[in-house]
Amino acid sequence: MPITDAQRAAAEQQQLQAAGDCSPQIRVIAGPGTGKSHAVEKRVAHVLSEGANPRNVYVISFTRATCLELSDRVRRYCSERTPPIDAQHVHISTMHSLALKMLRMGNQLNQFPAEPVMLDDWEQQNIYDTELAADLHAPRGRAEEVRLAHDAQWQTLNPAFINQARITPAEIVVFNAFHAARTNLYSCVLPGEVIYRCVTALQQSAIDEARLPEIEHLIVDEFQDLNACDQEFVRLLSDRGAILFIAGDDDQSIYSFRHADPNGIVQFPNNYPQSVTHILTDCFRCAPAILDPATQLILHNPNRVAKNIVALYGNAAPPVQGTFHVWSFGTADEEAQAIASSCQQLIANGLAGRENEIVILISSRRIQLDIITRELGNRGILYDVPGGNDLADEPPLRAVLDLLRLVEERAEQHDDYIAYRTLFSLHSGIGHTTVKTLADTCVQQGHNYRGLFHLQPLPHWLTGRSRTAVADIGNLSQLVVGWSLDDTLAARSSNIEAAIVQHIFTSANEAQIFQTTWSTVAGALPQEMTLEELLMFLRASSDTDRDAVMTVVNHRLNPGGDPDNLAQVGAPRRIRILTMHGAKGLHGKLVFIPSIEQGILPSFRNLQAAGLVIEHRRLFYVSVTRAMAACIVSHCALHTGPQAFALRNQPRVRLPRSQFLNEMGVPSINRAGGLTAVEAQAIVTDINNL
Repeated sequence: MPITDAQRAAAEQQQLQAAGDCSPQIRVIAGPGTGKSHAVEKRVAHVLSEGANPRNVYVISFTRATCLELSDRVRRYCSERTPPIDAQHVHISTMHSLALKMLRMGNQLNQFPAEPVMLDDWEQQNIYDTELAADLHAPRGRAEEVRLAHDAQWQTLNPAFINQARITPAEIVVFNAFHAARTNLYSCVLPGEVIYRCVTALQQSAIDEARLPEIEHLIVDEFQDLNACDQEFVRLLSDRGAILFIAGDDDQSIYSFRHADPNGIVQFPNNYPQSVTHILTDCFRCAPAILDPATQLILHNPNRVAKNIVALYGNAAPPVQGTFHVWSFGTADEEAQAIASSCQQLIANGLAGRENEIVILISSRRIQLDIITRELGNRGILYDVPGGNDLADEPPLRAVLDLLRLVEERAEQHDDYIAYRTLFSLHSGIGHTTVKTLADTCVQQGHNYRGLFHLQPLPHWLTGRSRTAVADIGNLSQLVVGWSLDDTLAARSSNIEAAIVQHIFTSANEAQIFQTTWSTVAGALPQEMTLEELLMFLRASSDTDRDAVMTVVNHRLNPGGDPDNLAQVGAPRRIRILTMHGAKGLHGKLVFIPSIEQGILPSFRNLQAAGLVIEHRRLFYVSVTRAMAACIVSHCALHTGPQAFALRNQPRVRLPRSQFLNEMGVPSINRAGGLTAVEAQAIVTDINNL
């Protein structure tokens, strides 16, 4: 890396100053590539070296996967200090996990038969919404709207928010009755209600202070992604005496659909008058040619924290200025062909075996994915498509996920009702009506749902396919006795296949589909991966989270390996196609961003509201700043065929270049093709100098 020792020392000094601040509340504003995670690592090391009890230090991150990676980073960093610092007992978890812990310690979960599990996206749609739809006598889509309206009410702390989805009083009555019964039956909660329950209990002094965990230091990562309820939870913990350290960047807040509110980090000094702000300004990621236009773009957003981020590569040894192009094409086909031929040139000029350093970011799967993958495929170029939602969205991997949850429930001595409910619904021959009937019968008969799968003998009213499926899943839970989460994939892969074929996918067709899917996925993963790591990987809901899990796995299996390639150890290198949202937290040496046109980014929908244009500007800013050495943005004049119908339901759609490119002040270059050999070699040279 050409960044000099002097540059690195100056940047680390900024991080150390933030980490060592003794103010009651500290805000760290960290733009892309400026070392936010390093500041968090240093903060933990600092407070522990100053005598804080590790058990009273709590670090909050956004997802389980990011917590896993952050935990790995923090503990490795602390262990490498002189003398080493023991950070093993520092609590690093999601906010939902901390809230559940407080509710449990505060005796606030008595309405559940066991500590509730938070439903993931698949479970909300395929369990909760499916059963709620039956009670509402409405389509599942309507049930989802009713659920999301209530979830939004909890997350925004705005009782009026529920009315924005036009939920009727009758639907509210049905929802409340259904929610009370089903969350007890399945011992589960919706995501928004966990924090809301805890905030409400704290506000009402319903929890005895003596029963709550002692939090001496509270460190919150990605603060810009918190919603109003999350922010109130943090405030209440700070009011109880926790020294608060928050890190994030309002310019990278791109999750308004989850009710994230960047005003929380922007208005932090007003909400915490005694707070101190540190702004990290030294960017280790982007070359100046990339950072400068990105900065010009984001300056058009109002009400943001002012920053003056400096690209360290500009004064490195040797300096790397980088490449930023805006290409213009006549048609979307020409644009896709140019991207594919550019990838071919890059591979031919030095990136063979390093294809994963090339990233293509898309804003719309329907408009962009098929046409780009077609052109890459025509040239025989290997690529990975966006992971989208959970890998376990499809039944084969969902079955593996829930089988592993049966292993986890024994290891953690925590009854997992939802795992049984899911496996029952996946069993061959079991449909939605049968699933709903079993649940309703359990309520009527006064049976504990999970206990049903462990009864010997089974109750007389359980007959037919339901009886067979319940017995199979009960046998499955006994089969995994003796399995450990520390077992490796190599040791258990065949056992997993046999168990699921014998007890879940018992029909020949479903068994074949499962075996094909499982062999493909299991064969692509490191065989020394543990079942615990596999469980975390299957739970990951984005490319970023899966990458975080694999980084931790490969750090363990390959300590000291190339940090840019850790997530791909043992796998063939492929060009990565990612969604813009899914790429947050990742980076590429060279990034292509196609279809930056008015109507796509910003989208026609977002153009209807100024606030949505502001968020799309942040999304484009985040996308550009994923690039290290080169970023090639492109747009085309004409879309035809399926892409045009996806845009405007018309056979031909013409679009001008995006207003965001005008705001950057970068002119477009009319291109007849992709990178030339000379251009590709220049970019590869810059990449090699990073």
